[in-house]
Order: sequence, then structure tokens, then C-alpha cells
Amino acid sequence: MINWGVRFKNKLWVIAVISQLFILAEVLLVGAHAIGLTDFQFTEEIKGWVLAAVNAIFGVLASLGVVQDPTTESLSDSDQARLYKKPRSDIYK
Repeated sequence: MINWGVRFKNKLWVIAVISQLFILAEVLLVGAHAIGLTDFQFTEEIKGWVLAAVNAIFGVLASLGVVQDPTTESLSDSDQARLYKKPRSDIYK
């Protein structure tokens, strides 16, 4: 069984789900228009506005520290990450 309470406490997971819900809504609306269920049609202007709004919201969340390093428990960097002079290269081999 899925423990939804734990998932909703993970801010990165919540942001990913919100992004996916926007994509799902777009796909459903485009499909509904294609088969004639609705007259609503996404224009490039609407798509651009929605993308700009979502980017702005996530940009503010990232600036506030809501979007954080998933490898740490809190909002701060780990001691190891703060001491890096350059990224580790051995993890990509």
C-alpha cells in the first residue's frame, strides 16, 4: 500500500506531481478538442503564458529553498557538499 502522507511531505515529489498534472491536463484538453468534445483549443499564447506562470512559481519556490537537495534531510547542504571545490568525477564512471 502507498503511504501518501510520506509522499506529500516530500516537496520535490509534490512539485513533480504538479508538473505532471499540468501535462496531463494539456493532453486531455488537446485530445478532447481533437475528437470534438470541446471547442477549447490551446494557442501558442496560452501555452506560453502557462509555461511562464509555472516557471515563475517554481522559480520562487526554488529561491525560498522549497526545492532542495534531495540527498539531505533539511534545507541546508551537507558538510561534504559545502567543502567541495569541484564536483566529484568518480561517480560518473
